[in-house]
Amino acid sequence: MQDAGESARGPAARGFDRLERPGRGLAPWTRRVAWSAAEAILCDADERGELVPPGAGVCERAVAALDLSLGQGSPETRRGFALLAVCLELLPLFVIGAVSRMSRLPLGRRLAYLEALESSRFGLLAMLLLAFKVPLCIPAFEEGAELALTGLDRESTAARRRLPALRAADAPLATPRDGARAQPADATSEPGAEGAA
Repeated sequence: MQDAGESARGPAARGFDRLERPGRGLAPWTRRVAWSAAEAILCDADERGELVPPGAGVCERAVAALDLSLGQGSPETRRGFALLAVCLELLPLFVIGAVSRMSRLPLGRRLAYLEALESSRFGLLAMLLLAFKVPLCIPAFEEGAELALTGLDRESTAARRRLPALRAADAPLATPRDGARAQPADATSEPGAEGAA
């Protein structure tokens, strides 16, 4: 009977261990799809109007956060996201007429594909893009130069806020003279009352 009890506790113990150390949530091919989507979503145009891909660190941070969050999810969530990745990978033929997978498209065509998904009349296509856009963009803009683009004055969202220092002109208050205590000005007192006393 002890063997049955120990074997029943084994999966529960492995389950808690799995939650403490989450595994990878993205398969290598799904990671490639997410990387390609992140690169197109986060790209920018330079002064000449040419597309510039984001840095590898930004894409890696975004994909790693997605990988970690899916690793903490259930197997059904991972399978569902894999199905979404298959759809995102194979739909360029039907959306923009490109006979290629999304991850193999050049950056300009990939961006055109994602923009076509976003502006599609079919809401499910727009939701397909959002399934990747939201979890990739949030961690991408949580650190570094990307966070500064949002107007936040910190190195990361977890860093403490930097308060502006007081200027010297704003700092001094009325100092007491001759050992007397400084009295705050009374807003209700009349202007000539000080000289009368």
